[in-house]
Amino acid sequence: MDIVDFLSERISEDEAVARTLLGDRTVSKSGAWYEQRLLLECEAKRRLIRIVETARQAALASLVSDPGQDPGWIPQSLEWLEQSLNALALPYYDHPDFDQDWLRA
Repeated sequence: MDIVDFLSERISEDEAVARTLLGDRTVSKSGAWYEQRLLLECEAKRRLIRIVETARQAALASLVSDPGQDPGWIPQSLEWLEQSLNALALPYYDHPDFDQDWLRA
């Protein structure tokens, strides 16, 4: 499974749990605050994934579009982007679909 697909599925699961808990009238005010915070964190992660994926696609397009160009910066950039996604996946390390290769920093 691709890390972006993995993250998207986990974030959707987190969001569904938060929405379910927010609908529970027995949840305290602090619990509701936490669930609202979780929803915002889900959105922040989605935005970050879009940014990273856009940067990754731009780096790959640059590599393909101008083969004569010195691509020295591209591999390093792609490594940073991969590390960013790996960091986002860390909280889900115990999920059965988690790839242990994503633990490397």
